[in-house]
Amino acid sequence: MKKIILLICCFLFVEGLFAQKNDTIKKRKNEIGIHAGFCTGVGLSYRFWPKYIGVQLTALPIKQGKDIFISAGLTILCKYYEAKYVRGFFYLGNHFLYEKNEVNDFNLLPFQNYNESSKNTYKYNIGLGTGFCFGQIVKFNIMLGYGAYDVTGEFNLFPTAEMGLYYCF
Repeated sequence: MKKIILLICCFLFVEGLFAQKNDTIKKRKNEIGIHAGFCTGVGLSYRFWPKYIGVQLTALPIKQGKDIFISAGLTILCKYYEAKYVRGFFYLGNHFLYEKNEVNDFNLLPFQNYNESSKNTYKYNIGLGTGFCFGQIVKFNIMLGYGAYDVTGEFNLFPTAEMGLYYCF
């Protein structure tokens, strides 16, 4: 009887060794979602992570009547940590903003046509910092860093925060 119990215990021990789950991380290179950031762009976003270096494209064009708003971002991502549910990375973000608004000023010069006057605004923001993704198939992304706002005009330096929600495939 002792030999049978010993044989069953050995069998269960060996079975436990081979029954371990494989916890390898499934590589999902493509991510699509929504993103909002001062230095990385606002709108629909696409990310591509082939290995350690990735790229993120973000864009939101809006046209309402004669008013136009365009947000376009290009971000370089560099992964420094990856586990099953968490990813850590550094980022360098570029964000271009264009805004065209109709002027609502009734004190125009007599030879100016009210319908043809508009105000164009261009802004370029750049920032860098660190970010974290949480999740496996649907990832919540948060990025914190430091940014230079309106580089081509009124130059300002501020801390920056970016966030997004992505579906990975």
